[in-house]
Amino acid sequence: MRSDDCLRDLQLENLTDQLTRCNQVVERFPSNPGPLNERYLLLSLAGNDEAACADIRRAIVLARSAKPGQVDEQLRLDLKLRGELCDTGAASPQRQ
Repeated sequence: MRSDDCLRDLQLENLTDQLTRCNQVVERFPSNPGPLNERYLLLSLAGNDEAACADIRRAIVLARSAKPGQVDEQLRLDLKLRGELCDTGAASPQRQ
């Protein structure tokens, strides 16, 4: 299992299975903000904005506490934008 397995071979018709696999990835890599960022997307697609935003908030904390260079700049940008969406209550991609 790799830290980027949450969205690997994503098929929306199997969203429940994707979430199950992603939960395992998050559990395996608890200090990595990447899987939480990916699970945010899956949870948003499933309509669970509250859990999605909780993941993003947790991922932001992890990214802030990471050593310099440990978190990719694209991931930092994703976290920032998704955090802002959560703050405005527009977390779900369907609402945009």
